[in-house]
Amino acid sequence: MMRTQCLLGLRTFVAFAAKLWSFFIYLLRRQIRTVIQYQTVRYDILPLSPVSRNRLGEEEDPGAGSG
Repeated sequence: MMRTQCLLGLRTFVAFAAKLWSFFIYLLRRQIRTVIQYQTVRYDILPLSPVSRNRLGEEEDPGAGSG
């Protein structure tokens, strides 16, 4: 009798703790989603390869000469 009451109480406590934990995780995920939504994107500045530098130089030269 006493053992079944203890198990029932333990089961109730675990169920309540699980629901509380799920709610906490839900709130945390919602907060993280709003932070990620407004987070700025940062790109690493990498040097251009010689081929890319040459192509950009070809694109800029014709426009600069005409006026």
